[in-house]
Formats: sequence, structure tokens, C-alpha cells
Amino acid sequence: MKWLQVGAACMALSAASYASAAAPEDVLGQPVAKPSGKPGGRAAPKVRFGGGAARAYGQALGGLQPEGRSVTRGAKETQVYQQASPSVVLIVTREGLGSGVLVGADGRIVTNLHVVGDYAEVGVVFKPKVEGAAIADADVKTAKVLRRDEVADLALIQVSEVPAYAKPLAIAPKATVEVGADVHAIGHPTGQAWTYTRGIVSQIRRDYAWDTKSRLQHKATVIQTQTPINPGNSGGPLIDDGLQVIGINSFKGQGEGMNFAVSAEDVNAFLARKDDRVTTTATTRPACEAKTLEERPLTRTKGVSYIVDEDCDGAADYEVMEPADKREPITLVYDEDGDGRIDTLVMDLDRNGNADAALYDTDGDGKIDLRGDYRDGEDAPYRYVRVKG
Repeated sequence: MKWLQVGAACMALSAASYASAAAPEDVLGQPVAKPSGKPGGRAAPKVRFGGGAARAYGQALGGLQPEGRSVTRGAKETQVYQQASPSVVLIVTREGLGSGVLVGADGRIVTNLHVVGDYAEVGVVFKPKVEGAAIADADVKTAKVLRRDEVADLALIQVSEVPAYAKPLAIAPKATVEVGADVHAIGHPTGQAWTYTRGIVSQIRRDYAWDTKSRLQHKATVIQTQTPINPGNSGGPLIDDGLQVIGINSFKGQGEGMNFAVSAEDVNAFLARKDDRVTTTATTRPACEAKTLEERPLTRTKGVSYIVDEDCDGAADYEVMEPADKREPITLVYDEDGDGRIDTLVMDLDRNGNADAALYDTDGDGKIDLRGDYRDGEDAPYRYVRVKG
């Protein structure tokens, strides 16, 4: 494992030399390179980096600061939040973030399938022990996806290490769920980490059908509640007054107060199965390999820059800079939030095809505010650390 301090990272990037800059701050915020239409030429060096989770992770940082503490209404709500929130995790993938709930002392976590997608591994963050602690106190842990249920939109993942203060929550039997009962939810809506909300059970609907952006057709017994569900809440627990999980918050319907959680009945059935459960999907994903759209010389040092289309849509996704001096790192530069300006720098320091460190601007101010550290050979950072300006 390589450890890269921010200062060393900056020096490495200086050596990499972007076209108009010698320091990360000069690169961040600059317009992304666009192909001119010339032939692509040679293939760009391949570097495993999977850095797309950083923006989603960065969005959650504010919720981990003291001003992001959750506000509850009374003694019962406070008790539920204090006892249950350490069992609710933040799940991070390249597509974004979601929630999950610890259900086993061995590190098993239940979430929505649409949160983990097709990934074999995802990032997981447990709530810091100290309320309002900074992000540096909460490392990203790698979780393996063990099982999927395409029908009920559920997934089971597992981490190898669980903080001592995080206790699994019990899944309730179906008989405990009643219309009119108070329910509680904890999750990460729109990136505001470990947010508490409260509502009531409006109805229990059996064999309810819905679909998601993945175009999978889902069906399960769902609990309709007035508890607000927003992006980032998906996969988190719906909890009763006895701190039992009565559902997994999954989707929002059309209309005010139309929020749905997959019932504990379906969650228990999912956990009892040993294999994946699949359904039909409306689309198939064609095979795609990254393609070099254009090759051009670096301007501040000898070397080559490659503009790469990663998802086969014909548009540039990132730029790879390969200095001629083999002692200098290969650097990937890209725009993660799609605003047309550079916000991410990823470095392969020893040119072995694996990323070693990355620097991110997650709030669009042109300054580094997050660093990702990679273990050799892994597709995504194993840890993110806030960088103070």
C-alpha cells in the first residue's frame, strides 16, 4: 500500500504538468479538453481508478460536520436516533450514494439493489462515534456484494470489520406492522448524512409493482408511509418504536406523502434465500471498451495527452497525460460532475496501471477539498480524507 500526503501529491502533479499549469489548483476549474476530430491514434495507457464515487462522498461531508447534526422532536425520537443511527451506513458507488442497515454482527448489511447496482464491491462508511465528527474520523470500508434480489430490489453486502459501537438492528416479523403506527427513518437524503425523519404507516400494499431507473420490474409487499424519502435515503431502514426494522426505504411515488419501503416480510424472505433472485429487464447493456478519440502532445513537457471516450457514446470522458520521462506519473484529468470543468486528478505514480492517489474538488470552487488513497490493484479509493484549505 502506498501512502501519499497532500504535499507529495501536489509535487507529483506538478511533475505531470497539465497543459497550462504546474499545480493542482491551476488545473482544477479549467475547461475539459475536447477532441478536434482528428484520428485517435494509439490507445491511451490504462489506469484503474474508478474515481466517480468521490463526488457523492464529498456531498456527504457536510452532514458529518457539527452543523449537520440531526434535529429530533422529543425523548422517543432522540432515543431512536441515538440507538439506531450507528447501525445505518453510508454506501458509496461511482453512481452516487445511498443508505444501508447493519443486520448482522458479522458485517452483513441490507440495502436496495439499485443502490449497489452491478458492482461486486462498494464503499461503506459507518457513522463516527462522536456526533458531528469530521470525515477524517470515518474511513471508507470495502463491502462485498453477497446477494441480489431483482424482484424486491434488495441487496446483501458485507464488510469485514464493524465498529464496536455499531450494533445490528433486528428485522421485525410482519405482524408488528400496523397502519397508523409511528415510524422513523435514518439515511442520507441529498448527501446530508445521518438525517432523521419521522412519519406514520399509511397503508400496507401487497404485491405492489414498480420500476427503477435500471428498468427492472419489481414486486413486493411495501409499506406506504409519510416519512420523506429522497435520493440518498434509499436502502436505509424504516424503524418502529421498538427499534426493529420494519422495512427498507426504497422509492418515492407520485404525490405528497407517497413514500414506500420494502416490507420486513420480504427482507426476511430475502435473507433466508441462498441464491440471487432475478427478473426480466427491458434493456441489455452492450459491451464497451474505452477508446482514444484523439492524441496530442503535452505543451509544458515532452509527452502525449490522450482524450478518451470511456462509455462508448462518442464524447470525451477524461484525459490521460503521459510524460515522456518515465519517472513522472501518468495523470488522469476529468470532469466528474459534468459542468465542463476539471474537478478530479488521478495519479499512477509508478506507471503500473493502478491509481495510487487522487485529488478532488467536490464543491466547484477550484480548490482541493478531498483526497482519495488507493491500495494497489483496487478500482476505487479505500479511504477518502478531507483536505483543509
